[in-house]
Amino acid sequence: MSLLSLSPVLLWFLAGLVFFALELLLPGLIVFFFGIGAWCAALAVYCLPMSLSGQLLVFLAASILALGLLRSTLKKVFLGRKIDVDAMERGVPDGAVGEVIEAIAPPATGKVKYGGSFWLAAADQPIAVGTVVRILKKENLIVNVKPVATEGEA
Repeated sequence: MSLLSLSPVLLWFLAGLVFFALELLLPGLIVFFFGIGAWCAALAVYCLPMSLSGQLLVFLAASILALGLLRSTLKKVFLGRKIDVDAMERGVPDGAVGEVIEAIAPPATGKVKYGGSFWLAAADQPIAVGTVVRILKKENLIVNVKPVATEGEA
């Protein structure tokens, strides 16, 4: 059984599978739409017997149409979105509070839990584990803190 003796519907379907497999190897989300075009051509040949030139026309039209209408949407879905600002570069809001989870003994740093993350922390005075602290500023990966109780807050 030769490849040419297969049904055009099956050939277009298999071509679509090959395009989808190639998309996994090639970047850019372009070849995927040729797979859609090949499957549209298979559907068209299944519904209406047509010449090879008609099949190629359906393939090209469906591929270009799918590419134009769906690429930007699917690219966002499959490739994700880029975050413009790294999470570590975001500023710490004024008045943010955290909890000391590793004692701070100046000049050494300790650790503070804030915003679901653990930060290296420095202070002007020793601070024990479990103390609630206010974050004064962030310098690179270290936050400067002060105990909340010393500021007259409960």
